[in-house]
Amino acid sequence: MNDMQQNNTSTTTRDAQHLNQDMPVPAIAPVVSARRRPVFTGLEDHTISLEEAGTLTRNYRMAAGRGATKGRYFSRVSIEQLLMQEDVVGVRYYYAEDPQGKPQMVLVGVDAQGQDLTEGFVIGNGLPVSRFHEVPNQLNS
Repeated sequence: MNDMQQNNTSTTTRDAQHLNQDMPVPAIAPVVSARRRPVFTGLEDHTISLEEAGTLTRNYRMAAGRGATKGRYFSRVSIEQLLMQEDVVGVRYYYAEDPQGKPQMVLVGVDAQGQDLTEGFVIGNGLPVSRFHEVPNQLNS
């Protein structure tokens, strides 16, 4: 390497070092990726005893007051349609209110990543339980 080439190389190296020292370092944004690890399997166990269920529903009835909607009825066919959708591992329900101000529930399928499958079948407008049950039990009285 001749003196001129060596001088140019050292100048270029010195200029690059100077530029690197004076330049702000941009923050590295975290890479956002879709969740791949399942949150739900569809095999979660949510069973409780009738005694515990009775306590929970009684607590609600006491807080809601006389004449409040005790629950909603959804047909087997509707629930099966919801569950038979591709990727559904469970159901999520949302509390809702109809145009008359009456409590309702909306049910939607949920995938393994815990996402609502809103592009599919959604259930709503359940019938009030109080119209149909006649025999008192721990859940309704």
